[in-house]
This record gives sequence, C-alpha cells and structure tokens, in this order.
Amino acid sequence: MKSKMRAFTGLAVSAITLAGALFLTAVEVRGDEGVLPRIAVEIDSGRTSVKETGFGNGWRYGGGVFFRTGHRMGVEIMLESSGVPVAAGTDDLASAGRMTMTTLLINEQLFVLTHGRILPYALMGIGFSFISFAPDDWPADLPQRDFVDRMALQLGAGLIFRITRSLSVTGKARYNLVKTWIENPGPKSGDPIRDTPPLDQNMLHLYGLELGLGVRLGF
Repeated sequence: MKSKMRAFTGLAVSAITLAGALFLTAVEVRGDEGVLPRIAVEIDSGRTSVKETGFGNGWRYGGGVFFRTGHRMGVEIMLESSGVPVAAGTDDLASAGRMTMTTLLINEQLFVLTHGRILPYALMGIGFSFISFAPDDWPADLPQRDFVDRMALQLGAGLIFRITRSLSVTGKARYNLVKTWIENPGPKSGDPIRDTPPLDQNMLHLYGLELGLGVRLGF
C-alpha cells in the first residue's frame, strides 16, 4: 500500500511539474530582448514571522538595487528592516519588548523565464543582521540584555510582473535564517564574530518567513 502511495505521489508531482513547465513555456514571449534589465531599483514592504518560541509577527520594509550578471541571473543588494514583538520570559529576557532587525542582503536571483510579462525566479544568498531589543519595562536591578549581530542565510522565490518595459510589480517569499544568542552584559559579553555562544547561553534560531510586495524600476 505504501509503495502504491509513493508511486501515486511521484506521478502527481511529475504531472504538476510538467504542467508548470508547459505553462511557463506558453507565457514566455520570444523575441522580446532585454526584458530582464541590466540595472533596476526596487522598494518593497510586507510581513515577517519569526519561527521561535516567544517571538511574534511584524512588518518589514526595504529597498535596494539589482544588477544582471547573466542571461538568467542577477545579484540583488538590499537593505531591509523588520520588527516583531517578544514575549516576557523569552530566553534570558526579563521583560516583554520588541526585537528589530536591520539586514544587509546580497542575494543571487536565478530566473526561470527572461521574456514576457511574468518572470519567476528563485533566490539564495547571505545577509548580515544587526539585531536590537527594546524592552517594555526592564527591571531596574537587572543589567540590560541584547542579541548578538550575526550572518544570515537567505532562501526563497519571487515573481516579477511587468507593467511596462521599465516598471514592474514584484512579489517575494523568503526565509531569513539567523542563528544568534543573547549576550551577557559587561566586559565579557558575547563576541559578535564568534561562531558559537558561551556555554551558559542558548542558541536562538530566528528563522523569519518574510512576504513582500514591491515596485521595481529598470534601466
């Protein structure tokens, strides 16, 4: 029974993949050279959701530039900021508050199509996240705590819908994968360049699912 289910699942996935390939081939418009711009400026905003106990959902916004590096490839350099609420008692935090994350992103985009109005792509890259915490009501007898700034891995996909040759609307879904910890106060606080936290601190996996809509202007 299990083997039949696996076979059926494999056939279903193959059929969906084939249908998707046929659809993408149908919507691609041949002979429209230069649809993927050499340089583009983009701004976007949306929601972010951190997949860690005690962290909530919030808004994000960002902007940057895109450089085409090949027929189906380009590099995206963006600066974005997001903020989410943090519940009281999370890890070593003695107060509820708000975590903000400002991230410099360098992502490679691989386009499935390079012609037509609909241009889907996959993305992968890195970022460096500057993380801060603003408590609502921190106890006066306790030293302040904060997060260690860390590198982040980026994985996701997006879609560009061309309105004109230069103006496009964009949609994006991306995971921002950050591993960090809350640093100890004082001169022996956590070092941002270290790969592992001190033995008495827990690693936090701030895996943020980020959804956004934006506008891109190509040149």
